[in-house]
Amino acid sequence: MMSTNSTAQMLTPGFSDPVSQSQLVFRRLLDAMARPGSIETVDLDIEGPETLDLAATAITLALVDFETPLYLAPALATPAAETYLKFHCGTRIITDAKDAAFGILDGTPEDLSTFNTGTEEYPELGATLIIQIETIRTNGPLTLTGPGIKDSTELGLPDVPASFWDARTKLQRYFPRGIDLVFVSGAEMVALPRTTNVTLQSGKE
Repeated sequence: MMSTNSTAQMLTPGFSDPVSQSQLVFRRLLDAMARPGSIETVDLDIEGPETLDLAATAITLALVDFETPLYLAPALATPAAETYLKFHCGTRIITDAKDAAFGILDGTPEDLSTFNTGTEEYPELGATLIIQIETIRTNGPLTLTGPGIKDSTELGLPDVPASFWDARTKLQRYFPRGIDLVFVSGAEMVALPRTTNVTLQSGKE
């Protein structure tokens, strides 16, 4: 069993001003969701767990609470990360991805169907996945269309395999059920809500 002193030693601070900083992060995320493909930056100085990117930590602090079951990918679920999130958010960290309202992942999942996609009656219950990757680019082989995008826009997520986009396209057949995605890298984030169509242009770097 971990001692109280050990727990205190691994616990780093959360928001220094919870109200204003939560509002700032929430606005950044809303902007990202409203304009899919646009890169937003969380310009806050937060000392979160080593396994979590700054943007992932900030989003979790702003949105997750005791009513929000959270799934952490095994590679991210260190004792320090779990202690931090339980203390600052009061969240329940769960091991069954299907029960999660939010998930924080180290890269794209092999099977999107392991996460909650909501129901026909309550599609809003579909999970939001925060996916940590190395690089987010404003141009690349991904063409985005849909609400919040004028005509189309490009995006580059070189760490994401083509098979993931195929799986996501298949999942969109069940709209309005689905999963909302937020890719993060360091302090940067880009959102792809379930309403956004993604086309991978083959042969384009």
